[in-house]
Amino acid sequence: MVGPCGGRPPAITPNATLEGDLRFDSVDLAAVQAGLARRFGDRVDLPAHVSALGLEEIIGLTAADVAHYVEDRLR
Repeated sequence: MVGPCGGRPPAITPNATLEGDLRFDSVDLAAVQAGLARRFGDRVDLPAHVSALGLEEIIGLTAADVAHYVEDRLR
């Protein structure tokens, strides 16, 4: 897999931010949501969750934050 500008893709760690470290955009978010929907159905709506966040929260959203959101929705 090739990352931005032909380099290596960024490492996905719990503290990796979606926007800054992983360079997610709305297309990436939709792809993640599609996978979550296949796995968990409509119990998880990541785009709705993200749209309810403030700008600073969106910028700082990490892979761990997404995992915690999914865990909370499945309880």
